[in-house]
Amino acid sequence: MYGLPYEITTLREVEVELNEGAGMAEVTAALKEKIPALEGPVIRTGQDRLQANYKFNINGDFFYDGMDFQLHPGDRIALLIPVTGG
Repeated sequence: MYGLPYEITTLREVEVELNEGAGMAEVTAALKEKIPALEGPVIRTGQDRLQANYKFNINGDFFYDGMDFQLHPGDRIALLIPVTGG
């Protein structure tokens, strides 16, 4: 995790158990269950959806809220928020 998710959790990595073929909602729900403090600032309250601007990076591909994917054994997922700097 990076940015605000890291600040909230102070964890770079979190392990969650998911079934093969899990998608966006299942990953988001698993994170919310494992780290309830993400609900609100990172995960929409009462939903299994990311807040605007957050995205998952899975093996180098980006997925925003409203997009879906299917996980496979060994996939690596990063929770990111686009940040600009100068």
